Amino acid sequence: MPTANRWIILCIAIIAQIATASAMFGVPFVLPALRDTYGLNIAQAGTLAGLPGLGLLSTLVGWGVIIDRYGERVTMSLSLFLTASLLLSLHLVDGPVGVGVVLALVGAAGGPVNAASGRLVLGLFAWQERGLAMGLRQAALPLGLGMAAAVLPAVAQDHGFVAAMTVPAALALVVLPLVVVLAKAPTPDEAPEQQPLRSRDSQGSPYRRLRIWRVHSVSMLLAVPQFTVTTYSLVYLVEEHGWAEPAAGALIAVGQVVGALARMGAGAWSDRAGSRLGPVRLIAVTSGSALLALTIAALVFPVAAVVLLLSCLVLGMAHNGLMFTAVAETAGMVWAGRAMAIQNSLQAVSSTLTPMLMGVVIQVAGFAIAFGTAAAFCGLAAAVVPLRHRAAQN
Repeated sequence: MPTANRWIILCIAIIAQIATASAMFGVPFVLPALRDTYGLNIAQAGTLAGLPGLGLLSTLVGWGVIIDRYGERVTMSLSLFLTASLLLSLHLVDGPVGVGVVLALVGAAGGPVNAASGRLVLGLFAWQERGLAMGLRQAALPLGLGMAAAVLPAVAQDHGFVAAMTVPAALALVVLPLVVVLAKAPTPDEAPEQQPLRSRDSQGSPYRRLRIWRVHSVSMLLAVPQFTVTTYSLVYLVEEHGWAEPAAGALIAVGQVVGALARMGAGAWSDRAGSRLGPVRLIAVTSGSALLALTIAALVFPVAAVVLLLSCLVLGMAHNGLMFTAVAETAGMVWAGRAMAIQNSLQAVSSTLTPMLMGVVIQVAGFAIAFGTAAAFCGLAAAVVPLRHRAAQN
């Protein structure tokens, strides 16, 4: 496949991921409007914010089978259409229970775009450039969150929660025709050299071996600090520092954009190092240290806490592209769709439970204790990372 075509398809995958990421994970940026609309406390609103992750968890393994069987384009197109339709149905729903059902269904519908677009990257790029390509693709997640943080609070403040959630629906409908027409996987003759991945396929199911479970475990652990900071940054800035919602959203958007750049840089770093998980260990240690510093600053030096919060936003996202690449390379092409779907499913456990449980921690003990708890998960992740994981061998 011509080089230009590969990068065009990657760009389309990035836009599709931005649309679904902002749909599934945009609720934290409109928590004040959600609370005002339905009279909720922070723990109740955090529970609603975690419901897209529950929907994600319930369907992703099935989506992975569909990806491997019917291809990336069919799966992504169906996902974008369902996501937009469900978000628009919020206009017909009354009450927090109905909103919760819709948000769970949005997570169920929007999840496969991540795994499907990741499988596209595997087919389009050889391993020497796959870290960068996957880093670019995974940058779509923080970019989607950045767009949500920059746009949704202002729309919610002026027009309400439901109107704000119409924005990602519109983006999904815009990118849908591009996916249908252009998001084509390469034929075997067009695909880059895949021998390292193909050699994995001959070994049978990767889930008979411990290594892939350790890789999944690292992702689950690192998702806790990521979603703690992402979910409650805006509320922290508004309630603890007196920021206006649009200003807080703008700062978080900056963090998301820088986080996207961090994912690209981490991917390129792993290509040069020939290792995906070595950089992950260093990122986990650095992120945990920043969260501990944020814990202390939140208690005794609030001005520094704002700067540290931004740093934690960036560091919390930097590992994600490396983890997806490591999972796919460990699994092999035949299992790649299912492996990345399982990866998403297991991360969804963390993304669902984290807003709920950390909301309770914040309600009972405050933001600083929640940040300190998140730091402990970074330390656990650094300890679980496999000692050897050479990209060239996978």
